[in-house]
Amino acid sequence: MTGRSVSDPAPQAALTTRRGSAVVRSGLLSMVGLVALGGARLVHGSLVSHATDHETYARVGTLIGLAMTVSLIFPAGLASAASRYISFHIGAGDRATASAAYRVLTLAGGACALLLAALVGALATLLPGVSSADVAAVALLTAVYAGYSVAKGALYGFDRLVAYTWLEVTGSLVTVGATAIVVTSGAHAYLVPFIIGNAVLMLGSPVILRASRERVAVAGSEAPRARPPARLDIRELAVWVGLASLGGGASGGLLQILPVLAGRFTTQVQVAYFVAAVTLVAPLLFLPRALSLALFPAMARAHGAGDVDVVRRHADISTRALLALLAPIFAAGIFLAPEVLLLFGGGQYIDGAPVLRLLLLATFTGAVQVAAVNSLSSGDAVRIPVYASVAGAVVGLLVLVPLGHWFASMGVGAAYLLAVAITATVPIAATWRRYRMAWTGPVTRSFAVVVVALVVAELLGTSRSGADRIGLDALCAAATLVASWLILRRDIAAVLAARHRA
Repeated sequence: MTGRSVSDPAPQAALTTRRGSAVVRSGLLSMVGLVALGGARLVHGSLVSHATDHETYARVGTLIGLAMTVSLIFPAGLASAASRYISFHIGAGDRATASAAYRVLTLAGGACALLLAALVGALATLLPGVSSADVAAVALLTAVYAGYSVAKGALYGFDRLVAYTWLEVTGSLVTVGATAIVVTSGAHAYLVPFIIGNAVLMLGSPVILRASRERVAVAGSEAPRARPPARLDIRELAVWVGLASLGGGASGGLLQILPVLAGRFTTQVQVAYFVAAVTLVAPLLFLPRALSLALFPAMARAHGAGDVDVVRRHADISTRALLALLAPIFAAGIFLAPEVLLLFGGGQYIDGAPVLRLLLLATFTGAVQVAAVNSLSSGDAVRIPVYASVAGAVVGLLVLVPLGHWFASMGVGAAYLLAVAITATVPIAATWRRYRMAWTGPVTRSFAVVVVALVVAELLGTSRSGADRIGLDALCAAATLVASWLILRRDIAAVLAARHRA
């Protein structure tokens, strides 16, 4: 098989160990950056929700969601292409083509930032209660999000993970500080902290990568090439960006655009519940997102080197780990939903606990597909997760209006859960079949833990209040952690054993 040596297993084992260690290191660094990023958004949401009413918080969340939705389409496609193509060509020993891909994608990112800012500014004028200052702020935020996304993808493509982490942490601290200033001063510029914070990485990345690419060029001139330099295929790159943009917009963009759409047929109070739930589930995506950011360039390099066994091994271990380790956390979080909302926005948000529970189930479902999606999209099967995302988004949008009318924010959450279920099932099934994975037991046990927790939490219900609610919820969460460990202990042990073997 390409890239493997059966006559000399020791070097191959050492190479496998280095690759596994590199993914772990990348994942940990990504985790630090994402904790900082998610923490900044969580603090921003909590401060704004406490300082404003439901209507203002719903409007702020809607504008942020609008900016993030468009940034998750074309800019996210460019970022994904940067991470994939730069890593792929470096893995193939073709650093010149990797640099060419970076230049092309950066120029495209700047152009789309300007176009999308104008588009979002025009769309924002159609929303109720939006001022001219809000329009200007959301347009600028959109442009910064776009530049931030592409810069982040390039940092991952060139394996500048330490630099990324420092930039992300710095930008997040700036966001938190700016939010505190805005809230305490009584200003209404609630989007400005995100603009300033994300600009830190957007502006810092080119400086770091310029020095990095110069060092890579010198090292590449001294090292033997795995193959002759290839000419960058712009058409192939454009098709890949288009597919990645379609998939990213259909999956990640759906959650961000739902508050905008829900505001058309439900109350602002219900929209505020949904916005709060979206903000609160974001930190639970740290581990799968960090894993995705680490896995994608690693798998792209493995595809570039022709080592399919590495891709299979990463997909198998990572999926098992996500199923076994995340299920207890999400199950316990389902019971603590009222208390989390109480701390986040005060007693006025506790009635949003059912929608938060639905989003927790949806977030878990979307999280466990990460390794499967990366194994497909880092190679030649990017169309599978893209088409699944589109199908899920279409179904979710079709059922959004009737479910939203009938069940308010719960209906919006149910529509999103259905969309995520479709989006996640297809790539998991495709990877399961392609690599002949033994996932039946882990999938069944992990989803049983989370679904049973959701059903029991709803049955225990909404009639309790005060100390009785807090005490029982805490007891149920603790019992769930213990029961989850008993049910999943063999799966956890298998993950640890596989990690040691790798």
